[in-house]
Amino acid sequence: MGARELKNNLFIKSQKLLKEIEQKRDIIIITNSTVDGIISGAILLKSIFNNKGNATIRYPWDKIENTIDEIMHEKHDYYIFADFNSIIIEKINKILDHNNFLFINIDEITKVNNSTYENIINPWLYNISGQTEISSAGLAYLLVRNFDRNSSNISHLPIIAAISKEQNIGEGKSLISLNNEILQLSLKLNIIEQRKRLDISEKETAPITNILENNIIHYIKEITWNKDASLTIIRDAHLPIDKDKNVKRFNELNEKEFASIYESIVNYLQENSKINNIQTIKDLLFGYSYILINEENEGFLKNARSFEKAIDLCIKMQKSGLALSLCLGDRGKILKDIHNIITKYNNSIKITCSQLFGEKWRFYDDKETIFINGEGILNTDNVSTFISFLEKSVSFADRLICLRIPDLDEYYKFILIKTRFCNFDLNSLKEKIQQILDKDIIQISDINKVEMKISDSNLEDFLSNIKKIILNEKIS
Repeated sequence: MGARELKNNLFIKSQKLLKEIEQKRDIIIITNSTVDGIISGAILLKSIFNNKGNATIRYPWDKIENTIDEIMHEKHDYYIFADFNSIIIEKINKILDHNNFLFINIDEITKVNNSTYENIINPWLYNISGQTEISSAGLAYLLVRNFDRNSSNISHLPIIAAISKEQNIGEGKSLISLNNEILQLSLKLNIIEQRKRLDISEKETAPITNILENNIIHYIKEITWNKDASLTIIRDAHLPIDKDKNVKRFNELNEKEFASIYESIVNYLQENSKINNIQTIKDLLFGYSYILINEENEGFLKNARSFEKAIDLCIKMQKSGLALSLCLGDRGKILKDIHNIITKYNNSIKITCSQLFGEKWRFYDDKETIFINGEGILNTDNVSTFISFLEKSVSFADRLICLRIPDLDEYYKFILIKTRFCNFDLNSLKEKIQQILDKDIIQISDINKVEMKISDSNLEDFLSNIKKIILNEKIS
């Protein structure tokens, strides 16, 4: 089993979908409220419309388990689900007729029942990793390519989805396997340009000094928002200047010049930071970027990383309709909306970091673990965006993040986050925490995050115990 068998299955399912389209059946697309989910829905919706079909789209904000019954009662002819966890498959299979739904997702499952899985598109069933080789949007794209002659025009969208899933894990942050296959098509059609450079840019035409100073894609505590540090790094990189003695704009730099800046960043951090591993800096900062040829040079949508950020922020602000419109190609006024959303977010992150990192009692970093007291600054509404920001940070990408925020009714929420390069065993930590806490108050958000609800009266004892558990885990 492999790519050939998956593509054969995609062809069979695409012909079934095409038949539904040609018969003007009432199709509903239900997607998860993720970047990958929204892009999957956009690809499917656009291709159905390209072939004169009838379709509507939903992106439930609540968990699909809580909304599926309501959707089913609407009695559509054909249902397509995209980017949901496989746990919901059994329920869908029981409610719906075997012939009137399609389920596209990428989390790991095993084929145990042919009747249950005949309507599922999942790469793991073909020994292809949904974690590294293809996104849900990539599967949706490969599906519609079988009948939509105009699908090549949206071949950049699966690349953005792959970036959102951090699937650029090949050499030099390259895409691999089926993702790379889609990328090669985009490169051939001149829809995407692939360049090796620093992955810190949101606006391609800004001067490199401004880009480095305001980098929050991969935040660097000692450099971001530090003008003097940024100027020192650029000066030590010995970049050529133009006839007016100005430093080049970001999109004017070549790979050699980017490499010089990278080396200058590394040298600066070795002298001025708590960075543990130089390889972490390279893995995050330097590698392939994907430039979207048809987007305007001055905007936030010119490269796949910043496009992904725009979609993600729309979703977090519960403006999924705006995210969908962006993916469908709407521009005009929407560009101003996106500009305002990203600018507001960037300013908010700057203020939040200034408060949290500026007051020493709120922040402690021992080079393996960081403890952050977010009381009075972070809350349940804005904490997820801040966690995402920390996880991608050069400064904290190898740390266990321990974050405390106020919850309801004299309770606190304590969150443990295992970052990409962190060496802690989160399952082991969870088991040890369960020995001192009621299991019911420990929630597993995902494989890299544990949340606990702690009463005000028990907070000090809990903090003392959690620090001991983490310390012992380091020693062991």
